[in-house]
Amino acid sequence: MATLEGRKLKRDFISELPLELSRLVLSLLDIKDIFMCSAVSRTWRSHTLIDDSLYIPHLLRKYNNVTHGRDPIPLKANAAQELLRRFPRLSASTYFSDLSTLRDLALRDLYLLKQWNSGKSWRKTNLNVSFEHADVLLSALIDPVYSLVISGDRSGKVVFWSTQTEKAVSSFCLGDDRREGDIRGPRPAASAMALAGDHLVIGTWHMMVHIARRDAEDVPVESRAFSLVASFPVPSPVVSILLEGTICIVGCHSGEISFWDIGVPKASDLSSEEAPKVEYCPKWLLNIQIPNNGPFQQKNLSMHYQKPFLFTSSNLVSQVTPSSRKMDRNNKRDLWEYGEREITIKSFCGSTLDLPPEHLCLLHPSRDEGDLFVAWPDFSVYSVGNFNAKIVWTPKSDLLVGKAHDLPVRCLGATDGFLLTGSFDHVCILFPVQRASSFGILIIGRLSGCLGKMELLYVNPLSTGARLML
Repeated sequence: MATLEGRKLKRDFISELPLELSRLVLSLLDIKDIFMCSAVSRTWRSHTLIDDSLYIPHLLRKYNNVTHGRDPIPLKANAAQELLRRFPRLSASTYFSDLSTLRDLALRDLYLLKQWNSGKSWRKTNLNVSFEHADVLLSALIDPVYSLVISGDRSGKVVFWSTQTEKAVSSFCLGDDRREGDIRGPRPAASAMALAGDHLVIGTWHMMVHIARRDAEDVPVESRAFSLVASFPVPSPVVSILLEGTICIVGCHSGEISFWDIGVPKASDLSSEEAPKVEYCPKWLLNIQIPNNGPFQQKNLSMHYQKPFLFTSSNLVSQVTPSSRKMDRNNKRDLWEYGEREITIKSFCGSTLDLPPEHLCLLHPSRDEGDLFVAWPDFSVYSVGNFNAKIVWTPKSDLLVGKAHDLPVRCLGATDGFLLTGSFDHVCILFPVQRASSFGILIIGRLSGCLGKMELLYVNPLSTGARLML
């Protein structure tokens, strides 16, 4: 095997290599190596000046590594054209190959990660300065592809905000089909949203789920968002919603769980010139009823799907699973591929306090351990797990926080070993799960100063320096 030895006190040995070999060496380096070696940086710039078009894919990979994929280029897009659209005033290759620019991006990300790990909020932004929302926000999401914050309010308006300009780029209203003068009926509130790939599903209090598709690449980048393409009815107002590929799982207020295929057309149809005219055909698959455990109890406040199990919460946690006799080995089938009579529902309660109906439990999956975090009505937070294909429900239950807040926990979020809880007491608490125990919890951050009760919380699952929405 050939070896390469640099001369003593000779830092720029790369320049002595043949051009093809030096390009190969540079293509294998990560961004950290380039920062540390000024000789490599000089050679990198010289090669870029020779033929910058060859380096656009490599520069994109480095950019995505530096930014942790905050704003990735869509897979179907032409990389060079997409960069020119996003940075019309700059040469894309010069922008990404400039060492100072890459260093600034990397240092910014390291700073954000440090702020996150220390529990400090790095920016507070009121996206509604222009009063796009005239009613209470009920749901929010982050779209890392177009770098958007998506918010829905009680009036049924959905707004798409750019994280770069902090301005609304698009919006639509879900409509109010109440009769004129009827103020008692439910509003078309955007109560729950879920995003997967190029599709967004929005559940409403009007017992409808709306499907929106990502705008095409020919739409100007500054106004790209989602457009409504179809809708389908559900048995009662939507409380929670999940999107697993093309399967929409809807948790309803009266305890129903409805499974639908959103009816995405074939790829050949979507790629044709007639794509905007192609109709979606949602198809109903299965309905499941969660047993009522008390009067006036809301159901399905939060859900989590872990093939083939579905977990849902109200005043207790329920696990919807195929019966042991019908379950496949290695979980070959999803839950909705079983018949209604082949499904079993088991429940687990961690609190026996007699509390008002608004005191409900919430659940959120842990990215690291595969367990569920559960916030119970007595304000305690537990980690629940030990469920798999062989053991249907024999949970371990570790107390993480004896009393997280003085008022009910209203929202949960988790990422990278950290758990966040939000409450009606206007405070969001951030703490590390690894250092949590029944003897006490190390709270590393309290995000306070909110103007109202904390109703929702969202953590971007694709970003290490996770972003939080309140």
